[in-house]
Amino acid sequence: ARLAMAEELIIRNVTVIDGTGGAPMENVEVAIEGGKFVAIRPSDARANGANVFDGRGGYLLPGLWEGHTHLRARPEEAPADQVARLETILAGYLAAGITTVLELGGPLDIDGRLRERHRITPPADAAELFFAGPSFTGINGWPLGLHHNHSLVREAGDAESARSMVLELEGETDFVKCIYDGEPGAPDKLPRAALQAIVTAAHERGKSVLVHIATKGDIEEAVDAGADCIEHTFIPSDPNDLTEAEDVADLLASTGTYFSPTLTIFEQIGRSGDRAYLDTLTRDAIISSDEARAVAGGQMFGAPFPHHPAGETLTRFHYGMRILPIMRDAGVKIVAGSDVSLFMSRPAALLRELQLLADAGLPTEAVIVAATRYAAEKIGKAKSVGTIAVGQVADALLLDANPLADVMHLVRPSHRRATIRRGHLSEAVQS
Repeated sequence: ARLAMAEELIIRNVTVIDGTGGAPMENVEVAIEGGKFVAIRPSDARANGANVFDGRGGYLLPGLWEGHTHLRARPEEAPADQVARLETILAGYLAAGITTVLELGGPLDIDGRLRERHRITPPADAAELFFAGPSFTGINGWPLGLHHNHSLVREAGDAESARSMVLELEGETDFVKCIYDGEPGAPDKLPRAALQAIVTAAHERGKSVLVHIATKGDIEEAVDAGADCIEHTFIPSDPNDLTEAEDVADLLASTGTYFSPTLTIFEQIGRSGDRAYLDTLTRDAIISSDEARAVAGGQMFGAPFPHHPAGETLTRFHYGMRILPIMRDAGVKIVAGSDVSLFMSRPAALLRELQLLADAGLPTEAVIVAATRYAAEKIGKAKSVGTIAVGQVADALLLDANPLADVMHLVRPSHRRATIRRGHLSEAVQS
């Protein structure tokens, strides 16, 4: 009889929460080989593993995903320094149990250089980066008013030029991001025909299109064009009227369109300057008291944010929190993503989003799906990564307490026992 090869890594005696939303699997072991999960079975002390990790009492779930962020280039930095800074940022994500990061609009050259480096030597100590490259917007459209950096956008005034720009980026990016925000018909708003052309061209090439919106009307037009995910919760016409949200929920659910509400950015802009907000973040283990003091003394705290009046943004945040149960009950596929982090670290911003999803009424099981499976699905990567299943990339997070019982078990660093990235296990260093 042929001797069975020793599997590279066996994580034994764990409860697996696989990210699909299915029931947890208790007292199992997970075998990993070649950076992939190769078996999930009852724990067996006789199984032959080159490296056995006893996870007794632990909970193994897929590595978390940051489903919407921006890693902002610094044009004044040399390209090599920018790439090194990106590596540091991605290592910080991994240390927080976040194994994959989606950048929805960033510098193509810098992200591309990082991608090339990672192709040559896939890192075990940094999160995976999938990126859109430049966002599509109207002529001089948002977010140029924020960063004034034309290399981060493609300005499309008509369908033909929009289509050709999608084809130009074809081999270089993982998905497409559109900004569909502004007054209808104004030159700074991406024309509806251009949005349609972008979605059609991207879908022909098997790429998802993620669409930033502001209003219910924007959502309806984006879904009509075939958007795969709606980015951001919307500005309500009437904050006291939930029928608008019910209409949107039915539309997103019936079309299978994903929804990434990015509550964290609206909370930050809406509560900028509010010291009680910093106290809340400290209490919720998102920032330290030292960080809170630094933020409170900084120039950004309380300063207006371009394009997003604080009052309107706070209304948008509170409405977004109220409508999440409506979305969930309708069957909308909700994705966790934070957007820009103004007053906290980037990894903490994603963890804050998980807290807000739970505070809004999503069961923790749904929060985990939002930060794993659905994030992978929204960019078309679900066949290879995002859940714990045989054949999937072995990205995972091992906790010492049940995250289904309390979202804080996902958030507090003290509950992280280990992170697994492409089959490489790193035990958490507790400070």
